[in-house]
Amino acid sequence: MTGRRTRTICAASLMAVLAPVAAGCSQEGGTPSAAVSRASAAVASATASARAQLDKVKGGINVKGEVKAGAVSTDRNGRAVAPITVTNTSRDTADYAVEVTFRNAKGDLVDATVLTVRSVRPRTAAKAVARSHRKLTGKITARIGTALRY
Repeated sequence: MTGRRTRTICAASLMAVLAPVAAGCSQEGGTPSAAVSRASAAVASATASARAQLDKVKGGINVKGEVKAGAVSTDRNGRAVAPITVTNTSRDTADYAVEVTFRNAKGDLVDATVLTVRSVRPRTAAKAVARSHRKLTGKITARIGTALRY
């Protein structure tokens, strides 16, 4: 996996998430309903950004069963972090685009990201890390959404 490509995708996704939140902060007060509205906009933006990244993959095969998410922890910045394992079951080296969704204790979607795992050799596993775009609190789980091998 090239760190530069992953950072680029994460940075683009982060920009998509922060833009509506920043706009909401300057236009609305600090009421609870405004905070909920901004959070909802951030989740919608992250989801749309993830979908846009996946749509760029041409000729990908859906291989959700080849990707597993581990237990979520929190990094020093309060962001949710989940270990991801990709197992290439094919006969060829492959790249993967993996959508990871973060959910709260009620199962509600609270964030989404896409990571790219490059050059996974045949019949081997590769490790990656998915990070939320913002601080998430409470019990958070990571789930694999779409996983494309290409």
